Amino acid sequence: MIIGQEGAGPARARWLLVGLVLTGGCWSAAGPSAADGPTANGLALQVTVNTRPGLGALNPGIRTGAAVVKSYRLTNRGGADLHDVRVHDPAMPGAAIRCPGGLDRVRMLAGLRSVYCTATAPARPGPWVGDVRAVGQQPYLRAMVQATARSGYAGVGAALGLTETARVTGPDRAEVHYVVANHGNKPVHGVRVTDPALPAERIGCAGSAQPVVAHLAPGARATCVAVVRRAPGTYESRGQADGSDLLRTLDVRGGA
Repeated sequence: MIIGQEGAGPARARWLLVGLVLTGGCWSAAGPSAADGPTANGLALQVTVNTRPGLGALNPGIRTGAAVVKSYRLTNRGGADLHDVRVHDPAMPGAAIRCPGGLDRVRMLAGLRSVYCTATAPARPGPWVGDVRAVGQQPYLRAMVQATARSGYAGVGAALGLTETARVTGPDRAEVHYVVANHGNKPVHGVRVTDPALPAERIGCAGSAQPVVAHLAPGARATCVAVVRRAPGTYESRGQADGSDLLRTLDVRGGA
């Protein structure tokens, strides 16, 4: 029995030694890796505009004056925490970029985590494209990390303007001139000019007898005229112009 007990001791020691080696190997495999240091791709940035990624909101565009909602997804691909991560977007001038907690930055972005920041503003006319830049700090490593992503949208739509002038042409006669203009960047179709103050008079546009301008290009103008017969007195016109640019544009959910 004594011989058997002495033989059992080394076997137990060998088993414990193997167990320690295996445990140490597993701990090393899960320990710090190269991702814990400052790497060129440690910070990732993805941008959507009205849910469309990147430049997807350029076509068909967002109606001028409608809401532009940009979402910035920040991902820390490394293991080291990032601090004071800020987003700069030249295509959203004047818009406040808000991060979790309503702050203008992400105070701390833990390793292998993602957060979202957003910005909202009315769509400006024309294309607004630029490189969004996110910059953060790794203070313990004394390093700065950054990421860029190109994004943008196009603000589109017709914009009608109407001006009126009146000219007396006789004792009981006057002419009212309506100048309709397209101040937008897309054509407007079927522009109809009406005036509730002059229900009996016929308004003619662009040299025709009809109160309709079939097509008005961006920056173009057209004149409509109504000949008015009235007894002497003071009168006021109330002209109105209506038309459509026939556009389907993106809403905040990305639908057209």
